[in-house]
Amino acid sequence: MEIRLDRSKFLSELGPMQGIVERRTTIPVLSHILLRADGQRLSLAATDLDVSLTSWVEADVTAAGGVAVQAKKFIEIIRALSDEEITLLQEGEKRLAIVAERSRFQINGLSPEDFPTLPQVEGTVQEIPFNQVKEMISKVLFAVSTEESRFQLNGALFKLKQGGLEMVATDGHRLALVENALDGGRDEDGVLVPRKALQELQRFEGDGALSLCRGEHHLAFRLGRRELVCRILEGTFPDYERVIAKDNDKKVSFARKDLATAVQRVALLTGDRTRAVRFQFEDGKLNISAANPDLGEAMEEVSCDYAGAAFSLGINPDYMSHFLAVVDTERVRFELKDENSQCVGLPVDGEDRRYLCVIMPMRV
Repeated sequence: MEIRLDRSKFLSELGPMQGIVERRTTIPVLSHILLRADGQRLSLAATDLDVSLTSWVEADVTAAGGVAVQAKKFIEIIRALSDEEITLLQEGEKRLAIVAERSRFQINGLSPEDFPTLPQVEGTVQEIPFNQVKEMISKVLFAVSTEESRFQLNGALFKLKQGGLEMVATDGHRLALVENALDGGRDEDGVLVPRKALQELQRFEGDGALSLCRGEHHLAFRLGRRELVCRILEGTFPDYERVIAKDNDKKVSFARKDLATAVQRVALLTGDRTRAVRFQFEDGKLNISAANPDLGEAMEEVSCDYAGAAFSLGINPDYMSHFLAVVDTERVRFELKDENSQCVGLPVDGEDRRYLCVIMPMRV
């Protein structure tokens, strides 16, 4: 392999590969990026066996070839170079030279044959505006479980509907659901997309349509020259519509930013073991308080639209802050019942067809 290519364009495609490669792995090749030169392009690929990413960049190819290089160090070298044009020279099956102006690096790699075979996904393609997908992911990602033992909750449910797309995530303590209109949508069974794939999709940049293709065991997301393929999570997602309370009769609305900053301030005096604040609702106001025997106490009053009997409940301030951070409206509304029932948060006059976050109460 002998090629010349633009360093900045190369870096823009190398960057997303960092999130895919495994940093701590017993399989060395999974910490590598596969480089293949052919025609007038250099193809790139990275995988952790569950999620893979491929892309390419234009190149002046003198000789075709391929090699797998250690991702972290290779990207550090390319980033450190100052010349905008670099040359890659393959020296033997497992060695790559990187040349730019007066700099020359030689790094050891692995044979392309050692790199895993990436899955090919074929099926019906659904095109979705990428900006819409990215926005929807941001509104549910915080609710995806990080407990590996609950594997069926380690992702979000993607569900195509007639004229719409729905995403849902839950970790058992909270649930986030967002739905938006979609031209040409069709009713399909939901599919579980792993957390890592969602995170990497969020790092994509670009406009236009994201192509979604569903295979038997994998999903493929294509945007421009990039293709992200992930293994579909197995397991049964909870019946989330049954989880969402329909009989909460107390409705309270707030200025979102006022509530968010107040929650953050009061949460400063919560303990690491007991992350809970008390919400005390009264006519026209909410008192947010926290007590910690080691640190002290905090209380703040926030104005709200509420007229009814006083009541209180315990809330995890982190869960509340995550929801308030991604809502894009000036005001939010909570639907509640009592101290033992869930809090359902919703935007006031949002652009989403439907968006809500369910937060289970805590004992304080």
